[in-house]
This record gives sequence, structure tokens and C-alpha cells, in this order.
Amino acid sequence: MPKAFLPAALSSPSLQVTLEPATEPGREIIRILVIGPAYGVERIVHELFRLGFAEVREWSKPQPTGRANEVMRVLTRYVLTE
Repeated sequence: MPKAFLPAALSSPSLQVTLEPATEPGREIIRILVIGPAYGVERIVHELFRLGFAEVREWSKPQPTGRANEVMRVLTRYVLTE
């Protein structure tokens, strides 16, 4: 069971997707995706901010998915492992 969430580094808001494990022992990378029409994705990101889940700037910039009128945003978090 994860003990706590640690916010992702905010130095680069661009999308960073890697397949490498977390660089620090005792931490695992968790990615949360929101996929859909741009307006809906933005509404979800802002609603999660309003609920205190994540700052808007912590999410990646909208990225095209390859489907018409669809984008995705990614939130990267780290969880402590036991």
C-alpha cells in the first residue's frame, strides 16, 4: 500500500514519458491520463484542481492522440513504496 503521494517536479510542464523506473529507491512512478475532446479535458483538469487533487501546471500540455478532436494530458506522481 502506498504511504504518500509526492508531487512531480514542476520544472518542465511538457509531456515526459519514459519506461524507466523511478530514479530514487522507494518511489514508483504513477501516471494519470485524461483523454477526450480538448474542452472536456480542460474541464476535468480544472475540476481536479478545484478539488485539491493537482495544480493545473502539474499536468502536461495537451497532446494530440491521433484521433480527430481528441487530446490527452498526463499527470505524473510518485508514490512511496513500503
